[in-house]
Amino acid sequence: MKRGIQTAAIALAAVLLTGASSEMTVGEFLAGMKKAESMGPAALLSSDVRALRSESERVREMYVADITRQKKAGGKMHSCPPVSDKPKMTGEELRVYLTSLPPAAQKKPFRVAVYDLMKKKFPCK
Repeated sequence: MKRGIQTAAIALAAVLLTGASSEMTVGEFLAGMKKAESMGPAALLSSDVRALRSESERVREMYVADITRQKKAGGKMHSCPPVSDKPKMTGEELRVYLTSLPPAAQKKPFRVAVYDLMKKKFPCK
């Protein structure tokens, strides 16, 4: 149970905190999460977690910008999150979704997987 809480906390930190940009696959992101989990609390200071945070923040910013642009254009929306600057997603939600993907889907960019999750979580009605 405690390990699950640590996993969720690390994944949530990866979703919420900032850093530099780089395109990462789902498999690479999951490998980074697994490595961070094995490090325990020291993971929060590691470069691996900084890379996860960076990629998560980059993808979040892209998603928010895309949704904002789609709203302003008045066209078809990718997904319809609640009105907010930052659509909410827990680290545990992200972890569960990413680990549920088949191996072939884990080769796609992390960005695509997050967009797919947001579409599933916030469908347009």
